Amino acid sequence: MLKRYENKTVDVDWLNSNFPCMMACPAHTNAGRYVALIAEGRYEEAYRFARDPNPLASICGRVCAHPCETACRRGSIDRPIAIRALKRFLTERHGPESKRPLDVNAGRGQQKLPFKIAVVGGGPVGLSAAHDLALMGYSVTIFEAAQVAGGMLYLGIPEYRLPRSVVEAQVREILATGSIDLKLNHAAGRDFTVSDLRHQGFDAVLLAVGAHRSRDLSIPGVDLDGVHKGIDFLLNVNLGYQFTIGKKVIVIGGGNVAMDVARSAAREVLRQHAAGVEQQEPSRENVEAVATREMVDVSLSALRLGAQEVHLVCLESRQEMPAALEEIAEAEEEGIILHPGLGPNRVLGENGKVAGLEVLKTRWVFDQSGRFNPAFYEGSETVLSCDTIIM
Repeated sequence: MLKRYENKTVDVDWLNSNFPCMMACPAHTNAGRYVALIAEGRYEEAYRFARDPNPLASICGRVCAHPCETACRRGSIDRPIAIRALKRFLTERHGPESKRPLDVNAGRGQQKLPFKIAVVGGGPVGLSAAHDLALMGYSVTIFEAAQVAGGMLYLGIPEYRLPRSVVEAQVREILATGSIDLKLNHAAGRDFTVSDLRHQGFDAVLLAVGAHRSRDLSIPGVDLDGVHKGIDFLLNVNLGYQFTIGKKVIVIGGGNVAMDVARSAAREVLRQHAAGVEQQEPSRENVEAVATREMVDVSLSALRLGAQEVHLVCLESRQEMPAALEEIAEAEEEGIILHPGLGPNRVLGENGKVAGLEVLKTRWVFDQSGRFNPAFYEGSETVLSCDTIIM
């Protein structure tokens, strides 16, 4: 007698309980499948699974926050599978940056449609949209304000975390997907308007302009010479523009961007103040702290120059800092000095230039309703001397 099976509905709850890593991924990449294929040595097939839903797989293999690993069920047994590292292994083997790239889009493109789409912005959103639209048969033109495509992948993430060659290879692969044109140095509002694009015959316009503006900090002294915004700093450094930085730098903030700024600042200290390095010896403890890192040469030189003078001030306690744990650990290993639980009160100056930052001890960061509403202990003022502040 045949056994009767019930039809089961596959809903979100079922997927979350059975494939938590896949559901945690914003692109719903089937991580479990490509991890299993790697274990079987079927690397090309594994790469196709990793790349299929994500045109920026090579990027994500290096800088993704890997929520899939947080959701990985293996973590309840011992530790999560290193999904991001395995994706990087695949892209370095078969991605556009590799010596044996696979054309994953061969045969996927649909019949060409008689419609033109304008995409304003050549960052992750604009590039991904152009890729998918081209596969659907649309003709796409990307208008990018900067002189390079990639958005904050190229302009905001430091080179040591995401090599420019990887970004460029990923962009080239996307542009080769189908009928995609890229127009650089074309800024919305300056060189064209949305109505201009419609008059030029575009049937639809996607706005993907990104977030290239830092948040302001409303404290006295932010207009002094030597106070800079974090994203402005990263944009200038990554584009190779001249950026004068002092020897004693304070970075305000505790997120991943703050970590990027602090570690980039250490490298700028190394680059700009190389004279007299022989006379400055790091402590044995600091040398041991960085000795096992792949950037040991840079970190050791930075310590000799005074990279211990790159400080990071944040409102949160060490346990509450919003930066990823590995970002905090790597920053400390490179010589960045953390000052958790402090909030900026005012910037102090001499002769129009930054001389220090006055801070207060944080009482709480979020109020009882859970809103971001920092409060500080009265009379807890402390001054940290510096010649550069990056917010």
